[in-house]
Amino acid sequence: MDELPIFTAALDIRSPWYIKRIHFEFEEGKKKLYIQVAHTRRTKFAYDGIDCPVYDHQERSWKHLNFFQHECYIYGQIPRVKTPDGSIRLVEVPWAQPGSSFTLLFEYNILNLIREGMSASSAGRHTGICGKRVFRIVRRHVGEALCNQSLYPVKALSVDETSTRKGHNYLTVLTDREAKKVVGLAPGKNTDSFKDALLTMEVRGADRECVRSVTMDMSKSYISGVSEAIPQAEIVFDRFHIAKQLNEAVDEIRRQEQKQYKDLKGSRYLWLRNNASLNSSQRERVDILSEAYPTLGQAYRLRELFKQVMDEALTSKRLRPLNDWIKMAWASGLAPIRNFVNMLHNHWYGIKTYFKKVADNAFAERVNLKIQEIKRIAKGYRNINNFILMIYFHIGGLKFETH
Repeated sequence: MDELPIFTAALDIRSPWYIKRIHFEFEEGKKKLYIQVAHTRRTKFAYDGIDCPVYDHQERSWKHLNFFQHECYIYGQIPRVKTPDGSIRLVEVPWAQPGSSFTLLFEYNILNLIREGMSASSAGRHTGICGKRVFRIVRRHVGEALCNQSLYPVKALSVDETSTRKGHNYLTVLTDREAKKVVGLAPGKNTDSFKDALLTMEVRGADRECVRSVTMDMSKSYISGVSEAIPQAEIVFDRFHIAKQLNEAVDEIRRQEQKQYKDLKGSRYLWLRNNASLNSSQRERVDILSEAYPTLGQAYRLRELFKQVMDEALTSKRLRPLNDWIKMAWASGLAPIRNFVNMLHNHWYGIKTYFKKVADNAFAERVNLKIQEIKRIAKGYRNINNFILMIYFHIGGLKFETH
């Protein structure tokens, strides 16, 4: 049986290329499969649309997918052509990218392994190469995708920060709320980081002038970044972060009370959870403690009422109940609650916009969780550029050929 046609079809080798020879070699105690390719004589190869004669040949080889348990390599004398301007150029081959020492099918296999959840080092062990070479493969494909796949106009932007490693190391992450993908990344979490991330978005063809709204937490740096770089965009403060700050105010009162009253020890999460999510015994304990410690009980009731008011305002688009709550909260005289009210006043422009846009940072938060999962799989990244690379690979909405 002639195996050459079978391998020719399997590797999709087409004219003027053909498989010249297939043989096994013993190297380093292993049996390796070698597939020699060649081209038909007197073939001219196109360069910049012009057919050019062969000048000479250069020996090249590429690692391919394993043949059963055997390592497999494609090799051959690859022609160099003389172009009309007199320069000598190596011909591109259809089974590999220029400059790569791996076949496209091998590289697609690497991309699939990483997409399915492997780290670069694990994918390298699985395919018999080192993690650094895996990163080079991924970097080339991600780089090409970022250059060739332009962004559509980004109108609804979200900004958030994520940690890159233990300590104070962060990335600023820009996401498109409508397209559901990461569109910009930059080290740090200050105003300059926001502007740098915005530039990475613009490099891919998205005009900052098209941005109409930006959801975020109440970071002064990001507020300043939006005001300076995209002043036409409306700032929308995420409801989750507003509620989080009120929770912190309630928890501050609990800590103050707990210093005097030991009965409150171990009750922290009862006060932080929504009343509706408590079971009957937990709800009963909260009621008893609220009566025994009225200061904390009052703060807790204000927190629960705030949630109801926010829900109603979101439905009715009327902010008067929220204004009434603000007056009631101020009248409580509780310092942490008053600090929260002052925060609402200082950021009112972005809070009222929330009800108009009905937008939040929920997708950005999910992206943050995915980014932390990417970091966990790799057990951290010492090279922040590799971390950025993997974020774009997994959540950048990029399309890769993987077959």
